[in-house]
Amino acid sequence: MKCAFKIQKLFIIFFFVVNNSYAFDKISLTDPSILFSVSDKTVPIVSVNYVGWEAGWKWTGTKITPHYLVENSNVSGSFTGQVSKLGINFTGSVTPLPLSNQIEWTYNWRFSQNHPNALGNGLEFNLNTNSTTFLTSASVPELLPENQGWRWVTPEGAIEVKFTPALANLYFEGKKQNKIRAMFFTATSAGSKLPPTTMTVTVDQKIALSPPVGLNYENSNPALWSQAVLDDTASPVDLSFLNKDLNGVTQPAGSHGRVTAKGDQLVFEDGTVAKFWGANLQARALFSTSTENIHVHAKRIAKLGFNLVRIHHHDSKWVSPNIFKPVGNTLELSTTALDKLDQWIKYLEAEGVYVWLDLHVGRAFTNTDGIDNFNDFAKGKKKAEAKGFNYYNTSIQDRMQQFNEAYLSHVNSHTGMAYKNDPAIIGLLLTNENDLTNHFGNALLGNKHVPLHNALYKQDTKAFATKYGLPLNKTMASWVLGESKLYLNDVEHRFNQKMLNHLDLLGVHSLVATTSSWGRMGLYSLASLTDGAVIDAHSYGREEEFDYNPRYNPGFLSWIAGAQVSDKPLTVTEWNIEPFPARDRFTAPLFTASVASLQGWDAMMLYGYSQTELNGNTLTGSNYSAFNDPAIMGLMPAAALLYRQGHVAPAAQSYELKLGRNDFFFKKIDPTTSKTIRTLLETSRLTIAMPTNTPELPWLKNNVASSNAIADPNKHIITDPNRDFIIPVPGEQNVVMSDTSELKRDWGAGVHTVNTEKSQIASGWIGGKAFALNDVVFNVTTKKAVVAVQSMENTSIALSKKIFITAMARCQPSIDKFLPFLCEPMAGTVTVKALPGLALYSVTHTGTEVPKLAAASFNELDGKYTIDLQAAEGHWLILK
Repeated sequence: MKCAFKIQKLFIIFFFVVNNSYAFDKISLTDPSILFSVSDKTVPIVSVNYVGWEAGWKWTGTKITPHYLVENSNVSGSFTGQVSKLGINFTGSVTPLPLSNQIEWTYNWRFSQNHPNALGNGLEFNLNTNSTTFLTSASVPELLPENQGWRWVTPEGAIEVKFTPALANLYFEGKKQNKIRAMFFTATSAGSKLPPTTMTVTVDQKIALSPPVGLNYENSNPALWSQAVLDDTASPVDLSFLNKDLNGVTQPAGSHGRVTAKGDQLVFEDGTVAKFWGANLQARALFSTSTENIHVHAKRIAKLGFNLVRIHHHDSKWVSPNIFKPVGNTLELSTTALDKLDQWIKYLEAEGVYVWLDLHVGRAFTNTDGIDNFNDFAKGKKKAEAKGFNYYNTSIQDRMQQFNEAYLSHVNSHTGMAYKNDPAIIGLLLTNENDLTNHFGNALLGNKHVPLHNALYKQDTKAFATKYGLPLNKTMASWVLGESKLYLNDVEHRFNQKMLNHLDLLGVHSLVATTSSWGRMGLYSLASLTDGAVIDAHSYGREEEFDYNPRYNPGFLSWIAGAQVSDKPLTVTEWNIEPFPARDRFTAPLFTASVASLQGWDAMMLYGYSQTELNGNTLTGSNYSAFNDPAIMGLMPAAALLYRQGHVAPAAQSYELKLGRNDFFFKKIDPTTSKTIRTLLETSRLTIAMPTNTPELPWLKNNVASSNAIADPNKHIITDPNRDFIIPVPGEQNVVMSDTSELKRDWGAGVHTVNTEKSQIASGWIGGKAFALNDVVFNVTTKKAVVAVQSMENTSIALSKKIFITAMARCQPSIDKFLPFLCEPMAGTVTVKALPGLALYSVTHTGTEVPKLAAASFNELDGKYTIDLQAAEGHWLILK
């Protein structure tokens, strides 16, 4: 019998040393693993998850089914688990021990398969050793002798994890010593019997075990929730009037002339400032949607309040059909596919919706495309993407330019204009999520087994290092900050200039972004992005971000703020909350729209409207196809109204973060390390200046302080990336508020409010508390929800004759990701001060207004309407 089965009983003891001055926030059970996490000032410090591998590092996966019990603020639970690939089944429980500082996990094991060469199954501890919450450095975690466990001393206390008797295996994963793997078992044998395993968590002071966040919601049966909340071809309200002139006539996209960049704004040729609230159309939605439904959804997109659509994943290899003819190469464009795009563009433009085209997304070049040294990176495959390699291989660049010419010179058979001449096509992206400075710079290294491209890389780095007197070894170390980031920015710049010059020769006038700031890119990646007319960014959030303390914990919008370059418009071609279906994703649209308005961001595009064909046969929900999701699409009219009509004022003050060469390129400055970025996001405007003292990048100065920059007397230059800009709010802690006083987020309560003349919103954990804003009082009993009260007449709520109310809570697919969506009913009241004589209507799933007069009462003495959300029976209401 293997040594793993000689274990008689296993004890895991966690010692949390806590004192009155320094302490972690809480220990929480995590769902669905029913393990735990430790947080400090809302930042995760320790997290735990199951891991396991068969022979050959084949992932096994552990499936946990948890059951929780909360009584008198005490949480406990039980669970069942399976590691089916290793034949392991187990049951267990987790219980805080009474009158002690201990929490106990118990496991009961059963083994049904023989796996003599299994690498192990157990726990992985992730330690945030560089947490922004630590005032001083934490010690290096220490493994205890004889596989007994580990110990870690942090500025907030010491944590010791001890296993008795010793584990089968215990080790650090990686050189950073911030990830510890503790294996219960290695080899397994069918029928082996072990006594129960017990894990005991012990803390110095008694800290209540917090339940998973999901248990904070109502314990209601989703089977009883509302169905058929929003038809996938309907809008709760028709906002297409935003695309019409004063006479109510739709202004086709392009009516104001071309969009240009003027300083950090987008401006039409006729002088109108341009703001775009948009979404992505991608993949099968582009090429497999019928003509009739293209027309239907183009109209719906305008009604929802969108005025921009990004055409995305047109070339990706997993999309069939895609933009290429199915002839075994990617050199010829499909006339059928182009006609579909022509139809989308025609119908969108007719509804006043502008278009953004990506040029390169997921194209898989083929072995017959004429790519030099194709097999060097394709590794024997007939098709391969070339991200990273395109910056060095000129034949890839040639094929990209040939595509750009064919694509942009194509004449739309419905509009009579080539894409390059169409003023409604406002933006282009050279290459999607394809950078060297943070993601693909390692692709050509020697250990990647691409000798021919590695030779190009070494030759080029040597030339750059020699020219500027840089150490060659550091210039070639693409994964290290400093010289390599200078070099990789320059490589990207040379590629950008070649591609941009070619577009100029073609006569292209659309604004061009080179690639995007995405996937946690730092400031050092921004330099080459300034080659474009606009800076583009992508960011995806997680649920419960309203609870994040911005002094220490960056939310997803912080990453967008870190990409706002001075004197450059900012576009965001992808944002959303993941993974689907995040419970509180309904909070994201209005939060995003309000912060984007405060910061002055120019174009926001949800990812995405649809990735699947739009022919009425969709059976599932998805982040990528949110067109049928009430929790996202149902909030889009409210968000569009707020953003496009300017209901939230721009920040009163503006700050420009100006760093020197060494800080910019040689240090990790990003939202995880910069308190300046995190705290300015929700207080005042933030822009990032390019360093001017960078001799290795002489071209960079051409992208700073351009002649058409608009002087801002309220702009302040700052040089400290770690300054706290939160404005103290008297009598309130844990609050970040905008310098206009219109936006406020209480991260302690998990609540965000918007308080302006035209939009008044309460969002987050608002149940059971009253929120009194200027003209609206929210008394909602649904625990977590968003309620927005807005004027639809571009005047104040108090004077509006048409008021739009959105009220949304959780929506989830009925089974797994399958439809229909089930939406939690809303309960509580909303009191609105408004003109007398208004009547209440509920909006049905088809967008039809139904009178709900009994659900609203008017008090003539104070001029206020009290609306019963439950009696109104709808997620969208109109008071008119």
